[in-house]
Parts: sequence; C-alpha cells; structure tokens
Amino acid sequence: MPSASSAEEQLLTANSNMKSRWSIIEKAERSHRRVPGLRKIPLPALAIISFIALINILVWVAVGIVLWLTHSIYMHRFLASTAALAYTLGLRHALDADHISAIDLMTRRLLATGQKAVTVGTFFSLGHSTIVIITSIVVAATAAAVSDKFDKYGSIGGIIGSSVSSAFLILLGIMNGYILYKLILQMKKVLHDKNRGEEMWKIEGGGILFSILKGMFKIIDRPWKMYPLGVLFGLGFDTSSEIALLGISSVQASKGTSIWLILILPILFTAGMCLIDTIDGALMLSLYVQPAAHFLDSKSQPSAEISTAPIPQETPEPQSTPVEEPVSRNPRDPVAFLYYSIVLTSLTVVVAIVIGVIQLLTLLLNALKPHGKFWDGVQVAGDYYDVIGGAICGLFIIFGGISVLVYPQWRRWAGKNQDSAPSCGYHARAQADEETRIDGLDVAATNTQSIYQEGGNLVDRPKTGTAADTKLV
Repeated sequence: MPSASSAEEQLLTANSNMKSRWSIIEKAERSHRRVPGLRKIPLPALAIISFIALINILVWVAVGIVLWLTHSIYMHRFLASTAALAYTLGLRHALDADHISAIDLMTRRLLATGQKAVTVGTFFSLGHSTIVIITSIVVAATAAAVSDKFDKYGSIGGIIGSSVSSAFLILLGIMNGYILYKLILQMKKVLHDKNRGEEMWKIEGGGILFSILKGMFKIIDRPWKMYPLGVLFGLGFDTSSEIALLGISSVQASKGTSIWLILILPILFTAGMCLIDTIDGALMLSLYVQPAAHFLDSKSQPSAEISTAPIPQETPEPQSTPVEEPVSRNPRDPVAFLYYSIVLTSLTVVVAIVIGVIQLLTLLLNALKPHGKFWDGVQVAGDYYDVIGGAICGLFIIFGGISVLVYPQWRRWAGKNQDSAPSCGYHARAQADEETRIDGLDVAATNTQSIYQEGGNLVDRPKTGTAADTKLV
C-alpha cells in the first residue's frame, strides 16, 4: 500500500536522522574528552557559551552591515562609536555584584535539585535586558520630550528593583547559610561512618525558617524562571537610563534617525551582558560539578576502580528473585564533594549577604540622604559596583584554586582522624533482600551471609550478631 510504504520511509528517515544526530554528539563528546583543559568543563556549558558567542558575532556582523548601508558618513561614524559604547556597557553591567550573586546562588540551588542548569545566566540577562529594550523603544519613539517624566518613573523603578534584589540576595544567603550548616553536619557523619550508601549524598532539611524560604524559592525550579527575576532586577533602571541617554543623544545629534537604528544600542547591550552572564553561570556550574569528580586520582582509591562486571555468587539453595529496582550509582567521592561544596557555599553566603546589605544601605542612602563617613563609604561601594562584581568572580577562582591545592593535605589529615575513630573502615552489613553498596559495587545480600571484601576479593562469612567490617587491604 502506498500509505504504508510512505510511513515506512518516514520512519526510516527519522531513524537515520536520529542516528546521525547521536553520532555528531558522540564525536563532540570524544573530542571534548581529548582536550586536557576543556574536558573539566561540562560539554553543555561549552556549548551554551559557544552558542551565545556566535550570536554576539552575528549581531556585530548585522550591525556592521546596517552601519555600512547608512548613507550619511557622519551618522555612520557616530553610531559606530555609540554602538561600541553600548556593547561595552553591557559587558560591564554583567559584572555587577547583584548579577554575579543571583546567578551563582541560583546555579547552586538548581544543582542541588539534580539539574545541571547552564542557562541560568542566559535567562537572567535576557529578562534584565527586556527592560532595557522597552525603555529604549519608548525613548526613541518620543525623543527628549518624555525624558523628564521618564526620570521620575526611573526613581520609582529604582526603589522597586533595589528592594527586590537586596531582599532576594539576603534571603538566599540565609538559606545557603542553613545549607552550609547541614553540609558541615553531613561531612562529620561521612567521616565517622561510611556505611550510609546513598544517604551520604542527602542533606536533611528542617526548621520553620528553612521551610518558609524553601517554599518561596521553589518558584524558581527551572532555569527559564530566572527570566522574570531578571525583569524585576532590571527595574532598577540604572543601565536603562544609560541606554535611554544614548538613545536621546542619537536622536538629538542626528536628525531623522530611524527608530530601528536606535534599537542597535539596546541589542548590542543585551548581547554583551548575555555573553558575560552566560559565561558566569556555565563556569560556576563547572566549579560546583567537576572538582568533586577529579579531586582524587586513581592511586588514592584503588578499590574504587573495581570492575563493574557481574559478580558471581554461589548460593547453596535457590531463592526467590526479588523485583530489581534501579539503584543510583554515584561515582563521586562524597568527602571530596562535601569539601568543595562547603568551600563554595561559604563564599556564596558571605557574598550574598554582603551584597544584599550594600544594596539595602544604598537604597536608604538615596531615599533618606543621610550624612557621615559610613554613608560616604556606602556611596563609594555603590559607585564601584562593577569592581565589586569582578572581585567576586576573582574570589571564586582564587578560593577554588586554593581549595584544590589544600584538599590533599586536608584529606590525609581527615583520614588520620578517621582511622583513629572507633568506626573506621568501610562497614557493610547485608540486609534482607536489598541492595547494599560496597565501594561502588552493588552486591545482593541475603539473610544468611555477610559479604566481605579483602584484598580485592569477595568472600562469604557466616553472619554474626554484630556488624562486620569490610576491610580494604
């Protein structure tokens, strides 16, 4: 039948397209693993950075074509310099402290929920840029006639935007402070008792305050939900006023300039800010994810590299086969993961609360106009917000590098203390009809035997009344 043959052809075409797509992805993954420096950065992070960088190049190509087609040489030179300034303002504003803090904290939160979100910074900057574009359209359409009224609205928007961003950062800092407390408790448990399986990776919650904050921040459970948050942050109108000023200057300096030419400015601003915010979010994800997997080399944990082939088990009597449930296999070392999480979470807590307090004090300074050396310092901090943001990026890199260098010595020190503890070693007590993890191996346990691992071999011993130790030789 013709319909059946056409359906088969469509199915074959879809399968071939799917295979070719997977082959491209596999080739990209193989190439990614071969590059020593880039393989520690997740491939999705590199992909989103490359994609946004390509968009930036295309935007500049389009702007160049538009400027080349502009008839007036004077207008061409004026818009070229103004376009470069708008792009630079976008790059600079992406380094503002509130951007860095919000993106880093939400990347940390989404990662804790199991999402490797590489587009947190992208959606945040797009939401922030929406206000810039709308503002520029209004100003370019009405020119200088509404500039005074717009400045009044900008002051109201500044109060709203600063209040939202400062409250968000302070609350998120408090929540991460609680997470830091639970991470420290979890580290103590892992160092003193390794017979916890997947429980090593769980952080227990509790407390009224944390429940309230957790309910609030559950709203942002996907990267795209950073877009409305970026819109709220953009109501500060600090950068929108800059772009509006550029738009008014363009209209006044070049009579009859089309609104579409004026829109070059906010588009370039958006491209620059989106590039830096995307890089920040993607690289911050890499900082959180990768070091835990690469802290320990294979020499420091020989038993963790045991073959994952099926383990033959001799049972004298046949037993009923229980229904197999998927078991989560996490190859990472929980101690390394918790160590690095504590380092970065400590830094994010300090940064979030400090930046939130600075924003709140700046808001009070602009509203109440107080005087004194303290408020002069607040004014200076507000004037150099971009410098503070760049310093935050540097602090993450510096402390991340220091933590990597310090980790081997700290691990040896923790190992000595752990060996002297009563519950040293890897404990494994088989429970009835359940899966027990032993050094990354899922071994089926029975009611009548305990499984030991000695010298890399699995042996059976009679079950005793006390918990048996699985010793690593």
